[in-house]
Amino acid sequence: MTPFKSFLSILSLFVVLGLMAWLYPASGITIADTTFRFPALTDIFEKQGPNAVAEKDNAETDPQKAIEEMMAATQAKELAAFSDSLKFYEDFFKNGRNRFDLPNNDPTWFDRLFLHLELAKIDSNIVHIMHYGDSQLEEDRISSTIREDLQKEFGGGGPGMLPAVLNIPSQTTSVWNNGDLTRFIMFGTEEDRADHNRYGPLAQVSKLQGSAVIGIKKREDKDGKFTHVGGYGTIKVLASRRGNLRVRLAYEATVIENEGTDKEKRKKKFVDAPAPTDEKFNKLRVFTWKLPDTTSNARVYLSGNAEIYSVSVDGPYGVAVDNVAMRGSSGTVFSRMDKELLAESFKAMNARLIIMEYGGNLVPSINKSNIEYNKNLIAKQIQTIQNANPDADILFIGPADMARQMDGKMKSYPGLLPTIEFLREVALENGAAYWDMYRVMGGEGSMRKWVKQSPPLAGADYIHFSRRGAAYMGELFVNALRMHYDYFKFRDKHKIDDAKLKDIQKLKAETAESAQPAEQVPAAETAPQAEAAQ
Repeated sequence: MTPFKSFLSILSLFVVLGLMAWLYPASGITIADTTFRFPALTDIFEKQGPNAVAEKDNAETDPQKAIEEMMAATQAKELAAFSDSLKFYEDFFKNGRNRFDLPNNDPTWFDRLFLHLELAKIDSNIVHIMHYGDSQLEEDRISSTIREDLQKEFGGGGPGMLPAVLNIPSQTTSVWNNGDLTRFIMFGTEEDRADHNRYGPLAQVSKLQGSAVIGIKKREDKDGKFTHVGGYGTIKVLASRRGNLRVRLAYEATVIENEGTDKEKRKKKFVDAPAPTDEKFNKLRVFTWKLPDTTSNARVYLSGNAEIYSVSVDGPYGVAVDNVAMRGSSGTVFSRMDKELLAESFKAMNARLIIMEYGGNLVPSINKSNIEYNKNLIAKQIQTIQNANPDADILFIGPADMARQMDGKMKSYPGLLPTIEFLREVALENGAAYWDMYRVMGGEGSMRKWVKQSPPLAGADYIHFSRRGAAYMGELFVNALRMHYDYFKFRDKHKIDDAKLKDIQKLKAETAESAQPAEQVPAAETAPQAEAAQ
């Protein structure tokens, strides 16, 4: 076929198609249930300009916009997943019976402490947690359970700081002394007090005039309950800078006799430790021994004239929990102690958490007329410790349930709840956390239940815990603390910093808000409009 004929054939085809498009009804032709349509000429020859095509392509395939939308969707999905995981912790922080009340409801409040505890092993350092309290702490009760759990997690050994003269036995450590030591305590009667206010970190001091020996040994009669309270690797003596003091340490070590022969024997024997380091502050002097091997039996020999504030018996590194029981005290002694000496002691011992467990001795005398006075007094104690140790966190533990007989029945003391409320208030106002033992026990009437448990968790005075009850209270405390540590580790693992945490909380709030049903207008407000419409 010639080119001209081919052209005529194509032209004829377009003419036929054009006539069909022109003549074909716009609505189509229906045959039976089927409608046949043919495109109109405007549809066939309509032309889109290049700008229209480009706009359409840009709208659908803008790479920057697509990436931003994809990243936003991915981030929202990730944050939503974290929000679901964090809800477990948040529910406990808000509603758990053994939860902490925290300043500004900040669940990250313990982060600084956990960071120091984790770094202790890396830095071969010892972090001290000082547990002050009243007679509920005697015999190293409650503190021993907290110590055992934390030393298992973060390393450490030993009972922590001990007074040179321990007048009430400890259930974890045997402490004895012989020689020229006279004990004075800040929290006792006038006859018990020194003629000065230099008491050191334990609120007591032993005056040395001559020579003395102090023995410290792990008690072996506790069926393996306190496995970490031995293992002494670091021993310190905190004494006055003034005076003249000479110190020596002997400790029980395994000695090999006739090594390498058929008569080789291993036996335990007391050996002298190398000379200690001697660190001097303005008012404090600290002697420190780092032992080549750990021991659970040591003796400190003292001679001269000086004030002895404490003997600290710790592991080579890790965490130490110091039990400081003050029978009859309401925790109002700190503001009357030598503040410079207290500050130097906290620094020397690297004290990073101060627990103040008081209030039980206030309860019987509390009434509306003296609440404000006692609130100011407790605030002064917290502020004294903060000024002496700004690098430490402070946790206040309020009183447990306490009952007495009233109207023929055992009932909680009337002053208990007002005491708890003002202690919580003053703690939070001063940046300290609060742990409510009354709530943890179960509230009103819980002391009666603890006394009636078999075996009993509290004594017949309906005030003090039994050893079993004190251990249980310690477990409840460390369980609450572990929730915060797990929360700390979860955020660290998933790189959830403060900014990301705020984004998660914001997303959670927005999701909750969008899930709320539309607010209904009350019928009383819609009635006039309805009448007008009629």
